[in-house]
Amino acid sequence: MSFSHKIDEWMKEAETRPESAVTIVKLIARRLRELTERNEELLAENIALQNGTRVEEYQKRIAHLEYQLDLLKRRFGADEALLAELPARAAEISTLSLLVYNTYGRLFRLEVDPGLQTLGRILDETLASSEQPRLLAIPSNEEVLLLFTSGRVSTCAVSSLPAVEAGGTWTWDQAALPDEPRAGEMLACIMPLSHLPLSEFFLQVSRRGCVKKTMTSLAQSILGNHYLGKSTLQKSDQPFDVLLCQKKDLFAFVTLEGKLLGLDVDALPYNAEDRIRLTASDYVIASFVPHPDESMIFVTQTGKVIQRASDNLDLSKSGLAKGQALIPPARLEQGVRFIGAASVREEERVVALDATGSLNVHLAEAMIGAGSIAAGGLVLSIGVLSPQVNP
Repeated sequence: MSFSHKIDEWMKEAETRPESAVTIVKLIARRLRELTERNEELLAENIALQNGTRVEEYQKRIAHLEYQLDLLKRRFGADEALLAELPARAAEISTLSLLVYNTYGRLFRLEVDPGLQTLGRILDETLASSEQPRLLAIPSNEEVLLLFTSGRVSTCAVSSLPAVEAGGTWTWDQAALPDEPRAGEMLACIMPLSHLPLSEFFLQVSRRGCVKKTMTSLAQSILGNHYLGKSTLQKSDQPFDVLLCQKKDLFAFVTLEGKLLGLDVDALPYNAEDRIRLTASDYVIASFVPHPDESMIFVTQTGKVIQRASDNLDLSKSGLAKGQALIPPARLEQGVRFIGAASVREEERVVALDATGSLNVHLAEAMIGAGSIAAGGLVLSIGVLSPQVNP
């Protein structure tokens, strides 16, 4: 029934029963408001189509979808017919590149030879910075996202970075600088991007254990505006890591003083939220998404390796948690600290950067069995050479 016919009926009703007139007027007013709002929406859309802003918006969406398709093609092969086989193709890798990067935005790229036990050596500044270099192993055809402490992001193709010769020696002034940090910011982390189209969330954690998730449906805006956000609540806090993850995933992060916290991704907030109670000297040093067929390993600065099964991860439900204490108080008093942690399979290899600047490769199974890593002095950082790169 049309609105005009309804008005005729309501008028007759008002004449027959005057006491219902007020109710009828309210109904007519509400309907008029609805029609006015809809008319304004249509008018705004018509204006947008006429001046091109809506067309521009659609063009941006198309460009972003093409970008995500290009990520998938680059990572899993150029043949579009193979995209239907992504789950199976995900286990395949191209040449692995190891990125060694520092907070100043400098990074080395090494193409990893499976037969090498020593990948090379950094000759200077390994211990000069308060922030130790971090290691990330990814396929050479990957694209990466760089997150800065200001919340700014940029992207870079790994293949566009010059590779240093594996087994050689280098200094930081020889390292690439794909995006120089701006005034007041540092490079927080580097994250592989190829699984973006297959992921549900960006998951961020700060140095003080503040956590936030962001839907990947917002990736077009994030990448277009070059801004993801800091995911911090305290002024003294800084972004530490960002990962891509799925619904129903588990997320874990580890602190310098041996606290381990597990979180259910589905229960995490879209707003930044502090999740762990830390001492003033403690901060997050590693984060990862554990999987059932993997073990969690934790490495101290002296090279000691602690192993825990992934199903032993205790999940924090909400609010500030203490976390699992993996370093006994007596060992903490002796100065034992974690420098890295990861979720690994036994057949995977782990790269360790030690105080001499050497990058040495260890089989995860051998590390776990021996309970330690042989290194030249203190261990500074670790990274996993994975036969597949999880989102």
